[in-house]
Amino acid sequence: MIDTDNHPKANLASFRQCLKGTWMDRFVLLLLLLSIVFLWFQINQNLSQGLPTAYIYHGKQLLASYPLPMDDKVIHVPAKGEIGISDIEISKLGVRFVSSPCLTHHCTLAGSKKYTGSVIACVPNHIMAVIRGSDANNDKKVHFDAISE
Repeated sequence: MIDTDNHPKANLASFRQCLKGTWMDRFVLLLLLLSIVFLWFQINQNLSQGLPTAYIYHGKQLLASYPLPMDDKVIHVPAKGEIGISDIEISKLGVRFVSSPCLTHHCTLAGSKKYTGSVIACVPNHIMAVIRGSDANNDKKVHFDAISE
């Protein structure tokens, strides 16, 4: 019989060996962690300044930016992507994909996004809509939709 399990068994001693390092290793790790926390707060602060605005991108190129309307006005933005034109609707309810040429239509099924920091994208078409600015109602709660984000 051939033993196919040639890998050494993990034990507590091998785990402790992985954690060993010099004081410089620990200093660099601490510096990286502090940098991540600092950048997180900087990005959050930059996203939450100004009026709530929808930015439409094709890849890294900004196609359009519109402030979210406070009245019943509805703005339709045709965004030309890799496989066709996506129709994006901007209203007081938020930003949503009305139609898109992709096959799965996850973008249209995701619904409207209206909170600061929300992102909705059609990945096959390389079109993305991001909302930046402060919320109109000054709502400071975290709005996270784990199903579609």
